[in-house]
Amino acid sequence: MLLKKTVIKRQGQKGLSLIELMVSIGLGLLILVAASAMTVKSLVMNTDTLASAKLNQDIDSVTQVMVNDIRRAGFTGFDGIGAPFRYADNEDLNIVSSSCILYAYNVNEDGVLDANEKFGFRLTGSEIEMRTTCAAGNTCATDCTTGTWVALTDDAVTTITTLNFHSSGSKCISITDSNWVALGNTNNYWVTDFDLTATQFPCMATTGTGLETFTLNTSDVYVGSGTFVAPQLDDRLIGSRLVNVEIAGRLTNDNTVTKAQQVDINVRNDRIRCVGFTCP
Repeated sequence: MLLKKTVIKRQGQKGLSLIELMVSIGLGLLILVAASAMTVKSLVMNTDTLASAKLNQDIDSVTQVMVNDIRRAGFTGFDGIGAPFRYADNEDLNIVSSSCILYAYNVNEDGVLDANEKFGFRLTGSEIEMRTTCAAGNTCATDCTTGTWVALTDDAVTTITTLNFHSSGSKCISITDSNWVALGNTNNYWVTDFDLTATQFPCMATTGTGLETFTLNTSDVYVGSGTFVAPQLDDRLIGSRLVNVEIAGRLTNDNTVTKAQQVDINVRNDRIRCVGFTCP
């Protein structure tokens, strides 16, 4: 007797069910949305980083220009031939206002202060400007509107909101009298107030060679030893000058990107004053 064996073959599954398809599409959309969000966030972060870097570069660059140039104020370059080279009162360094400083130094070391050796920085509107030359005579040391000024910042890109100059921490030390006799108060000195309105350096007078126009504030006097004696006729004084600069700004097209910084510039050339006589 012959037996016939019947083999039943099952066909493999073909395609996805509707539910499976919908779940797959949903998961794909979630992944796509997450990837898009990460891309957008990355782009925003990169844009903010570039904007902040641009502002930092602008502020840091103009600050470095100020530091490198102002600290040279008062340089004479006198080679010892002929009459000594001297600056008039406030001619080598003068903080005219909280937003303007004027200074000079002898670039070519010829003992003559030329028009292209009288510099300055000022805030005009929302831009920082530098003076490159001034041929207006004595007013170059006191007038921030004279001379040729060029912009160091561009307010189309960076808006400067603050520029402050002051002389807080500058010192004046009494050293000797006219005959180079050491004074008893050589360890005594006075400094400018530590506030943003202190634009007058110690050891400076507005006119002449005396100190009659400078009023000593007893709260600013620091006594090293003994009793403080105010500068008198025939005293020789040395002024150690410190220029404090405060700068703040923002991106012109984005008020949220801001930067502020402060630097203290030690002027390399001290100011020597002789009360009542001409310094040798």
